[in-house]
Amino acid sequence: MHDWLRRLPPNVQGALWLVSGGFIFTSTSVMIRLLSTQIESVQTAFFRAFLSVVLLLPMIAAGRVKPWTSKRIAGHFWRTAMGTASMVLGFYAVSMLPLADATAIAFSQPLFSVVVAALIAGEKVRWRRWSATVVGFLGVLVMVRPDAGSLQLGALVALANAASVAVSIYLVKRLSNSEAPLMILTQFAIFSTLLLAVPAILVWRWPDLWGWLLAVGVALSATVGQYFWVQAFKSGEMSAVAPFEYLRLPFAVFVGWLIWSEMPEVWTYVGAAIVIASALYIAHREAQLARQQGLVRTKRSAGSA
Repeated sequence: MHDWLRRLPPNVQGALWLVSGGFIFTSTSVMIRLLSTQIESVQTAFFRAFLSVVLLLPMIAAGRVKPWTSKRIAGHFWRTAMGTASMVLGFYAVSMLPLADATAIAFSQPLFSVVVAALIAGEKVRWRRWSATVVGFLGVLVMVRPDAGSLQLGALVALANAASVAVSIYLVKRLSNSEAPLMILTQFAIFSTLLLAVPAILVWRWPDLWGWLLAVGVALSATVGQYFWVQAFKSGEMSAVAPFEYLRLPFAVFVGWLIWSEMPEVWTYVGAAIVIASALYIAHREAQLARQQGLVRTKRSAGSA
């Protein structure tokens, strides 16, 4: 199976990895929501973090990753703090909103990434990306419709999750300059377990056997889904592969209808279409700028040779 996949064009490989990962992430959201009937989302997040540590213990014992040797412990801590906040917010959003609505609002993360790039990273963002970002946030307003009195706490939590994910991604990029992906993953698992231990104890409830199975399922599927996501962008070009991530929305609509008989309102589809179009344009512009910068560097290198 793996050999067959390798024979496909790189962008097709990336698309298949991402579509499969999207289905897995949707399954994770389903298990989180089912588990929310037994325990609080912060406890679910603790189980997710703790079980990740358990899964990583064989690699730590074998010496494949040595978390105590990192020279950027402070950076890992702050990245984990933001990542843990986004994880808890995301779990709460899934438990409070229809599955399709939570998924659609999560697609606003690239819009927040533009704001983070400009305000925190100090990147120069030109008018085209700013315009696409503003249009995208208008799409978010269409989805949550605050003027119609339909703004829910869950929608605000989902937006806070998207914003915190954007900051977390920025912090991961900073760490990845000197830290290996496995080191970042391990540090996150350890620190998030420590950060969530006390809050989880304060709201602790023992799940039944079905709940324990769901908790293990959340940890395993989230880890596998993350692996698929990384493989997708490793295999193909980001601008070619990224659009397939939005197939998570029809997955979420179908599963929400199948399990909970949920059907999103038309405004969810309209707003999601605007947000997705804006995010795709932003990704396209970033790919163009990266190619232009690559050409400039190549010309400079040729000129100095």
